[in-house]
Amino acid sequence: MMHVRQARGWLMRLFGLFGRQGREREFAEELESNLALHIEDNLRAGMSPEEARRQALIKLGGVTWTQELHREQRGVPMLETLLQDLRFGARMLRKNPGFSLIAILTLALGIGANTAMFSVVNAVLLRSLPYPAAEQLVQLNHHYPKQNLRASVSPVGFAHYRQVSQSFAEIGAMTGWEANHCGCCWRRSALSC
Repeated sequence: MMHVRQARGWLMRLFGLFGRQGREREFAEELESNLALHIEDNLRAGMSPEEARRQALIKLGGVTWTQELHREQRGVPMLETLLQDLRFGARMLRKNPGFSLIAILTLALGIGANTAMFSVVNAVLLRSLPYPAAEQLVQLNHHYPKQNLRASVSPVGFAHYRQVSQSFAEIGAMTGWEANHCGCCWRRSALSC
């Protein structure tokens, strides 16, 4: 029963966003008439007009504060604030079309760059390789301890491993590009199928 009451209250608040100006006007008129009644009571009690109005405002808690409190209770403040911010942003963008164009292009470039980077990272790092048992793939390199060097397997070495290996289910080779030790020159890998 409590959930139904809360849901009904939220629905009324949500639908309260529509036709709000008419209800605001009615509430302001009601508040003004209530204020006038309090002022009349204070005048009958012998107060001066200024003092009667001041005391009536104190008793009501301030007209502006009461209107704000009523607005918060009748509507959805977070949604109303969001809509106001969006309208303000749209007005500012229309006011400065050059700035708007630069801002939109900057956002588009940033979103495009992030999308491209995520696509690369997703394809290279996050997704598994398109091979059965991809987690069992290994890369073979030759180690030359005298030169303190690791190098790719040569085509002759690859053929030798393919003939004599009993540890691997399958052996394949690939070619690729790699940088030399300084990173300024590129050379084609000697490993091929």
